[in-house]
Amino acid sequence: MKRKLAVLLTVTLCFGLLAGCGSKKEEAPAASTGTGDSKEVPAEEPKETKSMTLYYSNSTDWADPIIQEFEDQTGIKVDLVQDGTSSLFARIKAEAGNPQADVVWGGVIDTYRANQDMLQQYTSSNVDALKDAAKDANGYYTGFDMGPMVMIYNTELVDAAGAPTSWADLLDEKYKGQIACADPTSASSSFACMMSIILAYGTDDGKGYEFIEKLVDNLDGKILDSSSGVYKGVADGEYMVGLTYEEAALRYIQSGANIAIVYPSEGTSSSPSGMAIVKDCQNLKNAQKFIDYLSSKEVQEQLGDLNRRSVRSDVSDPDTMEAWDKITFVNMDIDWTSSHTQEFNDMWNDLISR
Repeated sequence: MKRKLAVLLTVTLCFGLLAGCGSKKEEAPAASTGTGDSKEVPAEEPKETKSMTLYYSNSTDWADPIIQEFEDQTGIKVDLVQDGTSSLFARIKAEAGNPQADVVWGGVIDTYRANQDMLQQYTSSNVDALKDAAKDANGYYTGFDMGPMVMIYNTELVDAAGAPTSWADLLDEKYKGQIACADPTSASSSFACMMSIILAYGTDDGKGYEFIEKLVDNLDGKILDSSSGVYKGVADGEYMVGLTYEEAALRYIQSGANIAIVYPSEGTSSSPSGMAIVKDCQNLKNAQKFIDYLSSKEVQEQLGDLNRRSVRSDVSDPDTMEAWDKITFVNMDIDWTSSHTQEFNDMWNDLISR
């Protein structure tokens, strides 16, 4: 499995990667000469090293081959730490002042926006080809892929005629204790689903939070530890329905699982998954190369084969996916979601402890 993606990556990647991986110099402020004059001091070029440390929350089965290909192309050894997105950012925060990670990769960009004080500004050399949703105006993160949040249901437990079509259907009594939902305070996909619901039902009048309260009641105390437990639980028949992300659902369907996808009628979100450089990291130049590598056309063109949608405007979605213009989306207010993350987490913890 480690070499799975290497077969997919083209010869073009092998020869074109390093040419497309540029590092971005940060402009240093003018330094005082001690005589009242000032002069521009060139930014110090990041030192060359042969290693970097990656914190990532992606599934190893598809992410590790991408990482391996980067190692093969650059000769840079990548040390890996894999965990949930929220847990990784908690680790980065604890390591502030002595950062152990160079890059963090995975999880929705809402989490990156909420934690941008832990990140170092860098703009990918591929920025001109990226969709607007994948760009941060302040340069703290870059989107890696796009994927709507979805509902899924087990086709052996739920017939098509009675299948859910909306977020509202999750409140049906027949689904009480039968909804696979990961803890949104630690699983970024679940958090994105909750934000989709809140934005769909209203932030100003409290209707969104009221819906979440009713949903928690219908979960009946069953909350999963990880995102993977959702699609696995629905596919195995442990739950009738679940809240997850499109890629996982498509992957399980392709493997023969008895599940179907629902794009909720009230609207869903599609925040890109993120990648960013950790503030004051030890291997800055390699971290920049890795961001450029992940956003390169050669890598992004492979995402369709992995049931993912590219963040590049010059790469099309495969025909196996629902057409983008047929999906209803909420007005994604990332400033609201990032600034209300702690408030939501506190509310969630209060609800489940009742």
